[in-house]
Order: sequence, then structure tokens, then C-alpha cells
Amino acid sequence: MPDYEPVYIISDSPAKKSVVFGFDAYAKTVADLIANKNNKTPLVIGIYGPWGSGKTTLMETVKGFLEDNDYTDKKTYRKCRTVWFQAWKYDKEDEILAALIEEIFKTMKRDGFLEACKAEIEALIEKTKPFKALGNLAKSITGIDLPEVFSELEYKSKLGFYITFQEFFDRLLWAYTNLRPKWTSSEEPDDSKGALVVFIDDLDRCPRSRILKVLETIKLFMDKKGCIFVIGAANEIIENALKDKDAYSDEDAKRFMDKIVQVTFNLPRIPLEEFEYYIKDIDPASVEKIKPHLWNIVTTTQNNPRRFKRFLNDLSLMEGLHKNKQTGVDATSLLFWKIIEFESPKLVEEAKENSEIFNILIEIIGDISVKDPNTGSWEIPADKIQAITQKSLQPYLEDRRLVEFIRNIKIPAEQVRQLISLSSIVKSTETALEEDKRIRQKLERRIDYKLGEMVEIPAGDFLYGDEKETVNIAEAFEIDIYPVTNSQFEHFIKEGGYEKEEYWDKEGWAWRQEEKITQPMYWNDEKWNQSEHPVVGVTYYEAKAYARWAGKVLPTEQQWEHAARGADGREYPWGDKFDETRCNSDESGIGRTSKVTRYPNGISPAGCYDMAGNVSGWTNSIYDESEGRVVLRGGSWNNQSDRCRCAFRSWDGPGDRSSDVGFRCARTLTL
Repeated sequence: MPDYEPVYIISDSPAKKSVVFGFDAYAKTVADLIANKNNKTPLVIGIYGPWGSGKTTLMETVKGFLEDNDYTDKKTYRKCRTVWFQAWKYDKEDEILAALIEEIFKTMKRDGFLEACKAEIEALIEKTKPFKALGNLAKSITGIDLPEVFSELEYKSKLGFYITFQEFFDRLLWAYTNLRPKWTSSEEPDDSKGALVVFIDDLDRCPRSRILKVLETIKLFMDKKGCIFVIGAANEIIENALKDKDAYSDEDAKRFMDKIVQVTFNLPRIPLEEFEYYIKDIDPASVEKIKPHLWNIVTTTQNNPRRFKRFLNDLSLMEGLHKNKQTGVDATSLLFWKIIEFESPKLVEEAKENSEIFNILIEIIGDISVKDPNTGSWEIPADKIQAITQKSLQPYLEDRRLVEFIRNIKIPAEQVRQLISLSSIVKSTETALEEDKRIRQKLERRIDYKLGEMVEIPAGDFLYGDEKETVNIAEAFEIDIYPVTNSQFEHFIKEGGYEKEEYWDKEGWAWRQEEKITQPMYWNDEKWNQSEHPVVGVTYYEAKAYARWAGKVLPTEQQWEHAARGADGREYPWGDKFDETRCNSDESGIGRTSKVTRYPNGISPAGCYDMAGNVSGWTNSIYDESEGRVVLRGGSWNNQSDRCRCAFRSWDGPGDRSSDVGFRCARTLTL
């Protein structure tokens, strides 16, 4: 039986006492603050930090310290009873207070306190006969579901319920925190003897409306001695929730939080050496392997403990897969690929769709990156980036960190394909949304949304059609690098493109009015309306209107073909032999449109994408005058290879709408 590589995985469960990342020192400080009998209550402490920064670990560690007997043996400390409350588990906003009280009751029951107070509770039941629900609540020692009881009450009944319940609950809290199973109305609560500490974890996981409800619930306890709340959340999410739906202004939201929270503890940025200590503690054998690259790993995972642990787990699993499958991919390349997965998830997703994207980047970076003599880092000069034909790759080449990481992957193309293939099994939990937004904003700053990205096609002769006759293009022109996308077409709609007659020719405007068209045919269909996919379900009339709105025209079929095949009469944009890995045709098996940037390995000599496959494109040429049909060029996801040739001509009626027809625009340089 063959030997297999064992895989070591780190648990993500928070520890009650944590000695990693310096959390034990932080927790001891917060626990001392809570247990110190000279600190008056009620008190609310905010533990603030982003997702994965260790809020839950810190709070669990604080809770563990408070439950330790050491805190009962010292004269300066009060006895602390702890409750763990997760508000995000409750679906209905009006259940929050009831659920919190029930959680307190459950804690009392586990401690045996409710059984000790049985006589007092039975006396309360007798006293409050008009409130059947309160009687049922008081019987919670038998396991009543308080949120269910409370949700059955009408609004007025709820008010009466809590007015009647208030005195009982106050006295119950007093007795519980003061370690007194019996109470008298003449005694005042003494918070120096004991306190009830309620930990509210992951408050920022709640819907915004529920966050507000939890905070308002906490306010109800602000007059109760002996109550301490510890809230774990990302502070900016809480303040945004307060400002949502105009509940509070920016200033009032901050004032509200300042009033509720008396002490804030912002989790500090964890220093690099703490991560090294952490690795030594959990897996000493991996220290030498990880240490040379630790700075890159920590910065890529944003000094975030949870992301850091997930990085190590993913890397361990990847190493096991590659060793057991004997791919030959070395450990350093695996490590930097995992860094790239965390650093640039959008690039990884695109590489999974077409692995040649990554191979092209490796080749480009190897050819044109230069080393900065001062810093020793690698980068690509701006002029060389602008000269790159594959325009969709420019944002990645502008990222210096990414260039450095890619340079460290030194494996042949076939191993890159295996690396990408296996990474689909070990799927990173990170999202590409933020990076996608960042790249999109970078492109929008650089490119006018109407103009888009265009490439110049020089005037001159080229070989045209199946017969490869010499045809002369008299004027240089520009043509869109990509088919018009749904994202671009959305601007046309929002700026009134369907309502303004000046964008339409006479026939198109008559068609639009008669058909009452206000958007493309598949505009609301998730299968076809993804932002970076080409817009489809548009007629020749709509394509012409968009082009006029953008200050362009539809290309003639000769212009289109010159941009698609260059001057040498090639069969496909990339050469004479069909290659299904270079375009979205029927052979690819995708069965729908794809991102317009998916095939940088299938671009034309001029640098145009999707000149073969994805969508056929409307041109400004008539197929036959008698029928009025319009020429389509390029073939689509629905066509086989023969129809994706540069010289292939097809047609549609000007009012036809199809899921495999889109368009791109052109303009002469004299416009």
C-alpha cells in the first residue's frame, strides 16, 4: 500500500484560555476590570475588531478567567456569574429581550440557583395570577420556552407583562449576584459582592435592524446594579446599523454608542513575532519552511488570526494533495500560489476558468519585470504595462506585490494547470468581491465608461473573406477591445437611452415604440445578465442606439474582419488551427456566455477579445438588400468551430433578439 502524506489541520475553535497572539494578557486585563469590586455597575465593555481578529477568542478567554476560582479568593475581586448570549440566532426582533432573560434563567438553573429560589418563585406565581404568561415564565425551572411565550403576547400585554415582571427580575438578579437564594425588599443590591456578566458575541452578524434592538435591550439593563455586558463586534458595522434607515444621524449614532459603552477595547494589530510563536507552538516542524515567507503570509492575511489559521490549513491540505498525486509542484510554488489565492481571489477565479491566463502572466512577468536596485523588489514599468496586448491583464501587472508573488512560482505550464485544477478542491473561503470592486474602480478611473477600451486598427490592405482577396481599409479606425458588457449597457439604460429619440434611427425608434421596449430581452435573467458578460438579447436597432449614445458606430464587416484576423488572412484570431481552449464555442461546453476577459490567449493580432465565440456581433453591413437582413460576425457559444472562423458570415433580421448575439462598437479617428 503506498505511503500518503499526513495532513495537519489547526482547529478554529476559540480557546477558553488562549496563550497565543498575546490574547491571554489582553483577557487578563479585561477580566480584572470586570471582577474588580470597586468598579461600579452597570457597565458595558465593547470588544472591537474586524471579522476573524480574535474577538470571540478574547471573550472566551475573559470568561474563562472569570470562572476561575482565583477570582473568588482575592479581596479585591467580586464573584462573577457569566452568561453567553448569541443574538444572531434569534429570528424575530421582539424576541431579543425575552431570549436574553431566558438565557440568564438557564444559567441560573445550571447553577442550581432557581431550585433554591423555588419558594419565592411560587409566591410570585400566586401574586401574578392575571398574567398567565408570567406564571409560565416563572416556571422556567421546568424548561419553558420564554421567547415562544413572549411572542404570543399582544403589545399591551407585553408592556404589562414586563411592568409586573420587573420587580421580580430585579430581586432575582440581586439574589443571584449576591449569592443569596432568599431576598427582602429592604436590601439594596451590592455590586461589590457579585456581578452578572453577559457576553454578547458576534453582534455584527445580526441583521442591522436586530443590532439596534439588541442595543436598545442593553439600555433596559443600564439601571440595574450588578449587570455587566461585554459586546464583541466590528464597531463600524454597529454604527452603520444605527444610521440605517435614518434611525440616527452620524453624530447621534456615535453619541448613542458612547452612552451605552463605557469602556472600549480595540483589538490591536498582532505583531509579526506573535505569528512566529504561534507556529512554533502548534507545528514546530513547519517553522523553517514558513519563517522566510512569514511577512508575506501575515500581510496577505491582514494580520488576522482566523485568516492566518485558514491559510496554514489550506496550505497543509494542498501539500498533501500534491505529494499524494505526485504532481511535482514544489513547496515554494504551492506556498506562493496560496498567497495569491488570498491576495487576489479574482485572478484565481479567472485562472480556474482558463489556466492560460496564469501562464501568460508568468511569461510576461518573467520577460519584462525589473528589479528595483534600492528595494530589491520586482516591478513592471508603466510604459511596458501599457504596451501589453492582453489589456485585461494590466490591473494584475500594476500590482507590485502580485508581480513579486507570481515571480516565485517557477513551474512549467502543465504543472500550473495541475496547481489550478487541485486548488478548486481546496477552495479558499475568501471572497473576490472586494478585489473585484477594487479592480473595477481602478479601470473606471482609467477608462471613460462610454468610450470603453478601444484599439487602433491602421489603414491598409488585408486579406478578406474565404477567398482571401486583398481589400484596402482607407481610414484608420478604433474598435472595442471587448464586446459591450451588461455593465456598460446599464449606463445607457440609466441615462435614458431607451427614452431619448435622438439616439435611434427612424426604423429603430418606430420599433421601440411599437414593442414598448425598455431594456434587453434577458436583462433580468441571471443566466445572461452578469456584469462582465456581453449584453445579449439586443436588436440591431438597440446596438445602433447604444453606439450613437457612446459617440461611436457599429463596425462594417470589413472593419470587423480586419480587427479579427489582422493582415495575414488567418482562419482564427490566434492562427490557422482551431483551439477550443482559446474561445467560448460549442466545443468548450460552457453552454452560455462567458466573461469577455476570459480568453487572453485567444486575442486577435490587434488585441481584441472574443472575435471568435462567446457572442456573434452586429455589424453595420447589410447581408441582402431585398430582405433587409444584417450581417453578424464572430460566431458564438452556440456555434461550432467552422462558424467561429474570422471569414464566416451569418445574419439576423434587425428586430431579432437572441441569447447568442451581442455587439461591439467602432469609430473612425476623424470623428
